Amino acid sequence: MKATGLLWKFYKGDPNDCHYLFGTMHLATDAAYTYAELAKEYIQKSSLYAAEMDLNDANNKDMMVYFRLSPDAQFSDFFRTKQYIKYRSVILKSLNIDLDHYLNFTPFFINNLLAEVSLKRTKNEALDHHLWQFALNQQLEMVGVESFEDQLNILKKIPLDYQIKSFKDTVRNISSFRKKINNLNELYRKGDLVQLYKSSRKSMGSIRKMMIYDRNILMTHRIIELSNLKPSFFAVGAAHFAGNKGIIALLKKNGYILKSI
Repeated sequence: MKATGLLWKFYKGDPNDCHYLFGTMHLATDAAYTYAELAKEYIQKSSLYAAEMDLNDANNKDMMVYFRLSPDAQFSDFFRTKQYIKYRSVILKSLNIDLDHYLNFTPFFINNLLAEVSLKRTKNEALDHHLWQFALNQQLEMVGVESFEDQLNILKKIPLDYQIKSFKDTVRNISSFRKKINNLNELYRKGDLVQLYKSSRKSMGSIRKMMIYDRNILMTHRIIELSNLKPSFFAVGAAHFAGNKGIIALLKKNGYILKSI
């Protein structure tokens, strides 16, 4: 497999009877939009648009509810008082985020928030939302590769101890964390699927099976199912593409021919 290429076409038999697979990022940066116009060109050749999840469904159901702690718990409870004060100070100084405003949220949510604010926002919305809206305006049929319930079940399975450790690792070396996020941004600009996958695999640590490999199997099954219906464009996280357990390899194992565009 080529080390670069975020847009792929896949088919069985007739190359003209094909579907498209595009790797996205949930970032609102210039780098994230590098391949946006290319993606739009092929979205317009499709009848169905499948994002990683149905964003209309996500908007209709309050996902934030599932990132909240139980009413009798607070984020600060996970740390000694002095420790929490120190963490709050570091994050406020480095990223201008006040943890006191997020006391009802899980460490997983807060870590994702820190990742998002680590990069300067240069676009109005994240790439995945932008492409969803474009496809919606083209009047394509809109679906999610994963269901709302699929994503919710994953969130519920992430151990709290893992979430707390990840947060501590982030704050203890905030400059290194910011460099990692910036590196992901640049890898995406280059279309380097292999390094995006390796970086994601490393950062997931002990939950990589649940967060990457198991989801790759589920998403590949759903991609095959949906592509049997009509010409389709699939937009899922770029970190799910590479590796021998990645979506590209799994599609090949199912008899599909894949070509980088």
